[in-house]
Amino acid sequence: MIQSLKIQNLILISEAEIPFGPGLNILTGETGAGKSAVLAAIALICGERADSQLIRQGSERAVVEAVCGEKIIRRELYRSGKSRCFIDDEQVSLTELRQSMGSLVEQIDQKSSRALAEPEEQRKMLDRFAGLSERAELLAQALSTERAQEDELRVLLEKAPTQARELRFLRADLEAIEEVNWVPGEEVALEEELGRLVHSKELAEKLGQVVGALEEPTLKRLTSTLEQCCRFDPKLKSAAEILKSCSLELTEVSSDLASYLSRLDADPGRLQVVEARLHVIESLRRRLGPLKKDDLTLQIAHWESLEGEIERLRTTVEKKKQENQLLAEALFEERTKAAPLFSKQVLSELHSLNLPHAQFQILVQLNTITYLFSANPGHTPIPLQECASGGELSRVLLAVKTILSEKELARCLVFDEIDSNVGGHTATILGEKLQRLSQKAQVICITHFVQVARFAASHFLVAKKEAVTSVTKLDDPLKELEYERMLGIEKKTATLHNDAG
Repeated sequence: MIQSLKIQNLILISEAEIPFGPGLNILTGETGAGKSAVLAAIALICGERADSQLIRQGSERAVVEAVCGEKIIRRELYRSGKSRCFIDDEQVSLTELRQSMGSLVEQIDQKSSRALAEPEEQRKMLDRFAGLSERAELLAQALSTERAQEDELRVLLEKAPTQARELRFLRADLEAIEEVNWVPGEEVALEEELGRLVHSKELAEKLGQVVGALEEPTLKRLTSTLEQCCRFDPKLKSAAEILKSCSLELTEVSSDLASYLSRLDADPGRLQVVEARLHVIESLRRRLGPLKKDDLTLQIAHWESLEGEIERLRTTVEKKKQENQLLAEALFEERTKAAPLFSKQVLSELHSLNLPHAQFQILVQLNTITYLFSANPGHTPIPLQECASGGELSRVLLAVKTILSEKELARCLVFDEIDSNVGGHTATILGEKLQRLSQKAQVICITHFVQVARFAASHFLVAKKEAVTSVTKLDDPLKELEYERMLGIEKKTATLHNDAG
């Protein structure tokens, strides 16, 4: 239930707060007064994509806030195109907002009436009536899995003719790697060694200088001299101990460097060996690309197991098909049982909606549901989408919504001119139906019919004055003035609209 709706800078509305109540809430007003702004605001709190063109001219931001039960929903639209969503002041994604509001508010308009003519929507409505929605969703998921498995099998079958050729190429590549006894990362170590060998002469010269400077007698002499100085000033003792420790470490460094120098020219032919090995590896890389022996091994294993994988997947697909067939047949039986009762109830509602000669049937097939309809006596019912006018579709939709109201989760139904394309007497019947429906869920409805408006528990006037739209809740005397306007009686109505605007 939408308890209140605040709107700022949306279309023609500068600022409005609408205190919707339980039961039937009616919105009326002249064409172009701005009723669409209220519907746009409701759509935004339900997760409709934002459009910066909805922002009132001259404003940089529009805000819509609704109290829905224990939740406070807020949408902010910015001229830059940015939009933000909040639930209880915590920012959420658009998807999260839709999920949160999906079961609370349902918007029904001419688009909904047209959607009713679609077989998929007809199937969903029958399933909701019969309590089969969850089973239908499970079947849909199972069929999706089946299609994915079939796609995977098709890919493998397309690969099969090239199996022998791919294996020949892959095995040849693996043999080439194994022939040169290549080890992953080997070329990195070889490149480092090549650098040392190419610069061995310069290395030997510079390291010789370092070793010469770190001669042990020199370090001992410096340490001894500083220790002698300590006899004259004990404060130098700490420095002497540090120098002694450093001289020991430097002696070790000198020894390591001398050992390195002795090995530097131990194998004069090593440079040629390293260069030749790098050449072999580079030639292999140019032929095969990045060298990945493990990847080749895995690819070979995949291609070698292809026939077995195809057979395994064939078995899996066949099993899934059989399971899904059983699920579909069981669902078909349940739908077949529910269809006559649903048809009977819809037909009863249609007769009460001033379609006394209406015929309504549901054709249940294994994979499709089709609503058959005729509004005229003596005419065989045919698919709804082929015969119903806009007004008839609206009434069929209202009939179905009335029946499903106890089974659906929505706590608020928003109707946009569901009474379009109907006559005056039918409008009275529609008003009665909406009032009945509002006893089970909150109903918000835009109408141009007094016959419908008179059933309102709360009546709001949407009026425009000097390009600014206002929304006013009407008390009983003002309701009567609005009824006069709706009936074309101009007396006194100017006062009402001037006050509202």
